[in-house]
Amino acid sequence: MQRPSATEPVQASHWLLHKEEPRRRIDAQAIVEQAHSLVHEGGSAALSMRALAAALGTSPTALYRHFPAKQWLLVAIVDYVLAEVDTSPTDAEGMPGRERLERLSASLRAVLSAHPHLHEILASQVALTPSTVRIAEAALGCLRDCGISDADLVDAYNAWSGYVIGFTAIEAKPPELAPDPQLQQAMRTQLEPTTTRDFPIVSELLPEVANQAYGLSWLPGRAGATGTSFEWGLKALLERTELAGQRPT
Repeated sequence: MQRPSATEPVQASHWLLHKEEPRRRIDAQAIVEQAHSLVHEGGSAALSMRALAAALGTSPTALYRHFPAKQWLLVAIVDYVLAEVDTSPTDAEGMPGRERLERLSASLRAVLSAHPHLHEILASQVALTPSTVRIAEAALGCLRDCGISDADLVDAYNAWSGYVIGFTAIEAKPPELAPDPQLQQAMRTQLEPTTTRDFPIVSELLPEVANQAYGLSWLPGRAGATGTSFEWGLKALLERTELAGQRPT
């Protein structure tokens, strides 16, 4: 007699056995969505097959039928999140490659900013998925249309993706320690007498530096938006890319 699978309804067939509630069927997409929720709330350390099974009301054995290990789930989460990146502007006819890449960059940045937990996974996994390949194809097409030769395309792509992912990783990284107001005040008090004499540029730009500069924010929180910094860096990168595409071969 063939035994029922772990995902099929199971009923006790003997009066001595405890009657269990039928286990509901579960598909791979539901598993990925719940795994993403666990990682989004608590980081990759919060994801385990046991915790995931408990959240889904099933058994770890049922999950292993879909995903052999946690690493498989992490790669699936990367693909699930990056599916939100809009690559449609890169297909727009008549739009310059630079403008298309700017729009792709903005979409990728928005998705990564909304899912800060993804940076931890991207830093530890090689995720060759349909979503990552779709983004790469779109970016490479834009760069080629900017005049970049095939010999330089990989370097240009690495520079672009490294900039966008790295920038958003800094933006999204939560502080590991809650700011201590007294410590912040002590640091500001310590620096104020020497700032003008020893750090004239910082002193001259103090309102902007204290409010927006990475690692130098003197205010209780970084109130200033970093969007202009992202746009400045992307513009500089794209201008350099266009110059590279125009040089003689």
